[in-house]
This record gives sequence, C-alpha cells and structure tokens, in this order.
Amino acid sequence: MSEFGALALAPPLVAIAFAMYTRQTVVSLFAGVWIGALMVAGWNPIEATALSTEWIVEMIMTPFNARFLVLIMFMGAGAAFIYKSGGIIALENWIGHRIRTARDSQLLTWLIGIFIFFDSYTSTIVTGNATRELSEANDTSREMHSYVLDSTTSPVTTFGPVSNWIGFQVSMIIVGFESLDVTMESLDVTAFGLFLQSIPWNIYCFLAFFMVGFIAITQRFYGPMLDAEWRARTEGKTMREDATPLSDITTDVGEPSRENPKLMNFFLPIFALLVVGLVSLWWLGEGYRADVDVATAFQETDVALGLLYAAFAFMVTGMAGSLAYGTMDLEEASETIINGFKTMMIAAAIIILAWSIGHAAEQVGTAEFIVDLMVGGGVPGSLLPLIIFVAAMFIAFTTGTSWGTMGILTPIAIPLGYELAGVGILPVLIGVLLGGAIWGDHCSPISDTTVMSSIFAGADHIDHVNTQIPLAMTAAGVTAVVLLLYAVGLRQPYIALPLAFVLTAALVVALNKFDARRKNLPEVMPTQEELENGTPDREPDRRSVDENGDYSVFDPVAVAALFVVGGYFVLLFAFATLGG
Repeated sequence: MSEFGALALAPPLVAIAFAMYTRQTVVSLFAGVWIGALMVAGWNPIEATALSTEWIVEMIMTPFNARFLVLIMFMGAGAAFIYKSGGIIALENWIGHRIRTARDSQLLTWLIGIFIFFDSYTSTIVTGNATRELSEANDTSREMHSYVLDSTTSPVTTFGPVSNWIGFQVSMIIVGFESLDVTMESLDVTAFGLFLQSIPWNIYCFLAFFMVGFIAITQRFYGPMLDAEWRARTEGKTMREDATPLSDITTDVGEPSRENPKLMNFFLPIFALLVVGLVSLWWLGEGYRADVDVATAFQETDVALGLLYAAFAFMVTGMAGSLAYGTMDLEEASETIINGFKTMMIAAAIIILAWSIGHAAEQVGTAEFIVDLMVGGGVPGSLLPLIIFVAAMFIAFTTGTSWGTMGILTPIAIPLGYELAGVGILPVLIGVLLGGAIWGDHCSPISDTTVMSSIFAGADHIDHVNTQIPLAMTAAGVTAVVLLLYAVGLRQPYIALPLAFVLTAALVVALNKFDARRKNLPEVMPTQEELENGTPDREPDRRSVDENGDYSVFDPVAVAALFVVGGYFVLLFAFATLGG
C-alpha cells in the first residue's frame, strides 16, 4: 500500500470535487497539485507551494510535454486560419443545405470522427472545427456536440487500424510480459496479436461509440443532456446562459473573411495535417526499412514529434492558402497566428495542470493504493476482467489520464491474469483495461482529451462533463453486466458484444422514456422548425410531451451514417481476426 494509505486519493479527489463545485477548472487543478505537494512536503504549506511550482515546471520541461504544448499552439493557429480565411463558410455553403437538422449535424460529426483514426487529439481538433458552425446553426447544444466529439474520437483511435494509441498499448503488453518467467515466443503469441484479439473485448469503447450514433439517430436523450437539447431547440441557446466556453474562436480570432471563401482553405490544411502526420509517424518509427512493418513503425515512433510536424504543416498550409486566395495580407496572417495561439492558452494551462496533478498522484502513490485495494487479494480468475475494468475506471477518473492508466495497470494485469487463468484470458484483460481507461477519460474533468473536446466544441467544460457522465455510465453499466456474464461462462466475444449492443439500446430507450416523462418533455426531441410549426402560440420555455419529433427512417444523412459505420465495423472485425 502507499505510505499515505487512503490519503493517497486526496489530490485527484480534491481537484475533481472543487471542479464540480466551483466550475473553476484551473484553480481546482492547482488545489489538487498543492494538496499532493503538501503531503510530500510533510504538511509544510510553504514547502508545498514551492514544490508545486517545481512540479509544474518539471512537467513543462519534459520533452514529450514540451513538444505537445507547441503542437497545440500550432493547431490553434491552423484552426484560426481555416476559420478566418472563410474555409468554414465555404464548407457551410457546400454542405449546409444537406445538413438541415440537429440530428444531421450530430451524425456528420460522428462520421467525420471515424475517418480520423490515428490520433484522438487530431481527430477532436479537425472534427470539432469542421462541424462546430453547422452544429450551432442547426440548434445542437454545445454539450451534445462535445459529447459526440469525446465519445467518438477516443474510442475510434483505440480500434485503429493504425494509431499511436495502439502503438502505446502494444508496448505496454511487451512490458507486462517482462515480469513473467515465460516468453511470448514460448506461448506462441505476439504483443500485436494479443492486441488484435482484445478488440472485441473492448466493450465499453464499442458501446460509447454505438451510443453516440444511436442517440443521434433516434434523438432520445436523458439526464442533463435532455435539458440541454430542449433548451437549444426551444430557446435557440446552444449554451447555458451563464456558461463559460474554454475557447471562443470568434472572440479570439475575429469575424471570418467573406470576400473569397474557398473549400481549399478548409480541406487543404486538414489534408496536410493528416498526410504529414501519418507519414511522419511512419518515418520516425523507421517504417521505411524493409524489416519494419507498419504496426512496428507506429509502435516505435516518436508520437509527439510526428504530430508536431503535422501541426506545423497544418498551420503553414492554412497560412499559404489564405495568402494565395487573397483573404488576408501578410500582416493579418501574422495576427491570425498570434490570435490562434491565444485560443489555446486556457487549454495549455489546464493540460499542464492535468499533467501536474498526475505527477502529484504518482508521488503520493494514488495508483499504487488503488491497485493494491482492487487486485491485491486472491480473486477467481473469471472475475478478474470485471475487477481490472473497475480498477482502470477508478485510476483513470482520479488521475485524468488513460495512457497513464494503461501504463500502470497493463504490466500488473498481464502477469496476474496469466498466473490466475492462463494465456487465454489476456486478450480479455487488455480489452477491458483499455475500455475502463477510456471511461475514466470521458468522466474525469481533469482529463486532457475531455478538455480538448470542450475546447473545440466551444462548450463549458463542466457542462460537458456533467452531461456526458450519465451516458458514459450507461455504457459502463452494460459492460459490467457482460463481464459478470463472462464470469459465469459467456466466453464468446461475438455473442457478448451483440448482446451488449441490444442491452444498451434498450436501456437508452428506457431511460429516455423515464426521464422525459419525469420532466414532461418529448421523448423524441423535435426540431426547432417542428416546434414552431406545430404550436404557433408556444412560449419559448413551454414543455409538452406531445411534441415528439418526426424523423424519416430513410433520411439521406442517417442512411449514409449507417452504411459507413457498418462498413467500418466489417473492416474492423476483419482486422481483429488477424490476431486469431
């Protein structure tokens, strides 16, 4: 156990409690860092303050973190060029007439998130920028937009087929085997093969991704999200009145140019970002060598440096297009770079403090305490997947890092699983561990990916967390039920996963019906147009369960979404069978 015992939970829990109560994320995060420093400094408040600042500086000076901070600044500048040059206006002119409802805009966000699968940060930035204005114009609440971003991008990058998440997880599997007396060769398995076999057992991520599409298509909301969507449809307020978005690109960058909006100013920077990102990650992993395959290249690559190159290309291409099409001169372009940096300042502060609180948790032994508490005793091997899932959820929630959780738990789960149940349980443990880590990312207000989703949806961060938690808990609850069934004998993933989808759909409908009736709101959220046409004398805040929306089953956007996602799942499971 940690030398501080249960007090090891104090730094992250203090930060989370303060953030939920005060809605002041930066102050709350620093409070958590300071509490950790106070414990390490022997309860001396002066030493604790000095130690807190040392930890923050240490986090900034870490090579990976320093590159990442520059990366997000370049990303902010690139996004500012797309916006300021009129690229978003050109996109709206091109596709806006096809996106007519909030449902359409939500499904579009879901679809774009699928195609940018190699990095969750990049996916969040690109998808958020591409769909934010359309979501706003079609009365999707910013809470819903940030939920779609968060619960699409992170799950998709865990599946692949190629991503930096996969490379990191494969490296953790290798570390896990280093503590065993047997080798992977003697067991006739590989780290990448075990990862592939784990994909169908990553149940939470599948359910989180599935729920986004199911809720968007059916327009059945519940919890705080139901209130947020009703507010957006009836009042046209996509944000709560007193909400404070983490970033407002219009305020920071200014109004977009309407002189010569070009689609090239939207697509070309994104294309440069994706191509340079993929090629850089492959090249830095020495994928150009004949004896290095793609999976190994992405496993061994320098993620931060590769994405830094991509972000620089994103910014430079955006600037070049803006100058080439005459939407701004060189002076305006220089100002746009600076203003783009400004849009990332709050994000940078929060991310630095999120890293720092993770460091504080490491110093006081938060993860050590949780792991010993959850998996320290002798447990039946059949219950181990559920225990690992819960442990991953709690560690990721309290530390705010899914990668950190994978780094902590994977080297423990693999030897523990092998000793208790043999090699056959390892893909299950890897899958549920990854899912639990993503759940913690989705629900923790100190998670960097959750912060990024709030930023690029333009949402109030705590509003995003509060509205996402009930939805994430639904997926986690169904995952726990399936893992209990695993413990009593359901060991076939291709039976367990479809069962999980059915249970999730039924639970979403049931919760929607219950909450809508309790609040006297429609079960199926109507469009603003339906509300106005159906009740001309309606007051803006009038509530009636008789105003259910009416959506066509064969709506082109919905049909396209189902077709693309179906194809994606077929390719994904074909990819997973390579490890069989």
